[in-house]
Amino acid sequence: KATLPELFTQEKLTTSTVLEANYFSNAILLNDGQQHFTVKALPWQAQLSPYKTGVVLDTGMNGLPHILLGGNFYDNNIQMGRYDADFGTILSLNEHQQLTASTINGLIIKGQIRHILPITIKGKSCFILARNNDSTMVIGFGK
Repeated sequence: KATLPELFTQEKLTTSTVLEANYFSNAILLNDGQQHFTVKALPWQAQLSPYKTGVVLDTGMNGLPHILLGGNFYDNNIQMGRYDADFGTILSLNEHQQLTASTINGLIIKGQIRHILPITIKGKSCFILARNNDSTMVIGFGK
């Protein structure tokens, strides 16, 4: 319940660096190939939980990137509760630079995903998912 002047001297407050946060949406940066980046907010379906990792999928569908996202965060304060609304999301970009988010058909990934590593098993694209305080998981796509 203390105020900043009660915690710090006036000299410390005067010489402090003040930072401001004003963008809280999950977003990606799109590179135009000339090192110019555009911030693009993810669709609302990908705003329900924080993401910590992602990996580009080679889907061969439209030649544009698809990204497997992983996240969730359980160690939040008691008033806010856990951020656990994501069970596996594929982010797709179309030729009009529009993003869509979809679930992985029939797959529910529970836990806090912290890292995704692509691997190939018997010619099939697979991914190792490292989950915080949980076992690792391997998922596969394609034939």
